[in-house]
Amino acid sequence: MSYTYPMKKTMRYKKRIYLLGIFLMLALLVGCGNFGSDGGGEQSEDTQQDLLEGTRGLFLILRHNVEGKTIVLYSYENNQEYTYQYDFSTKFFDKYGKNEPKERFTVGRVIELDAKDENGFLTGLHISDEVWEKKDIIRFAVNMEEGVFTIGDDNYSIKNKVDVFSNEDKIQLTDLWEEDVLSVVGLGNRVLSVVVTRGHGELKLVNTELFKDSLFNFGDQIFDKVSEGLVIHVPEGTYDFTVAKDGWGSTTEITIVRGEVTEVNLDSIKGDGPKKGKVTFSINVEDVKVRIDYKEVDHSQPVELVYGTHVLEISATGYTSWRGKIVVGAENSTIEIELVEEDTSSEDDKDTEKDTEKDTEPKKENASTNT
Repeated sequence: MSYTYPMKKTMRYKKRIYLLGIFLMLALLVGCGNFGSDGGGEQSEDTQQDLLEGTRGLFLILRHNVEGKTIVLYSYENNQEYTYQYDFSTKFFDKYGKNEPKERFTVGRVIELDAKDENGFLTGLHISDEVWEKKDIIRFAVNMEEGVFTIGDDNYSIKNKVDVFSNEDKIQLTDLWEEDVLSVVGLGNRVLSVVVTRGHGELKLVNTELFKDSLFNFGDQIFDKVSEGLVIHVPEGTYDFTVAKDGWGSTTEITIVRGEVTEVNLDSIKGDGPKKGKVTFSINVEDVKVRIDYKEVDHSQPVELVYGTHVLEISATGYTSWRGKIVVGAENSTIEIELVEEDTSSEDDKDTEKDTEKDTEPKKENASTNT
């Protein structure tokens, strides 16, 4: 015999079943949330270890692609190389914890890392405060036999691994030249990395027959004798190059590129000759005598000289005389000379000072002050 439920009771029954289904679905969703990868639950210990993997200790920057947001590092802790990525949320800090432009995280610097995020991006990079950095170094020496790197008057060890970079390329310590300018990073008395911030190239002279044994002038300081195939090391940069002899020659601009040999064809810059150029003298003393090629000249006006090398002598009462060679290779040029005052103290004065110092203490102090 069949039995029919009243309509109202049937509705309540279905409602209870429906609500029960909702509660079951919610319970399942909550349970799934504990195992999801959306960060809704706490990270497991294994996950935390994965995010810290390869981020401990000190790291040396080997390469840094700012546009691609990729950085290649060497780990001093496990002697391995790592390639990391970062995104717009990654923080960059200097050694004091202040924001640092990511462009300053350059090759050769030593840094520390924060953990990676769940997507594998680095969350932070810090210039390490455990290391020291010395920049714009021009006084240095390398002693490979003793494993010593000298900066100024201080010695550091290079017996362990030292990475040396020039234009982001790795080179050897023995490739450094005295004209180079360096940036050095170290830990304690040990050098970790060396970066050539201003390198050198080579200048080579060819087709020199016309100017053989004459002088050439390169920049403000380099004077040398012309000879075929001469090669000299020169700091990278752009310089004025002057060569002249017997009325021939000229001044031209030469650019030295790091690591490259720049050839200067002297035939191509000999110009038309013979030529003369006007030289103006700027001297810090008014009453002076100027002699060129052993003849006194009137230096109050520009002096006309044949292109080539000339002997210059300058003297003045009470000043140390100046003597040297100049190279004239331009239509107009200025030569600046600064004379130094002579030491006028005589031997008698020195003896008097010594006798005074033997007197009482007050007189000794006065004598020292006067001296």
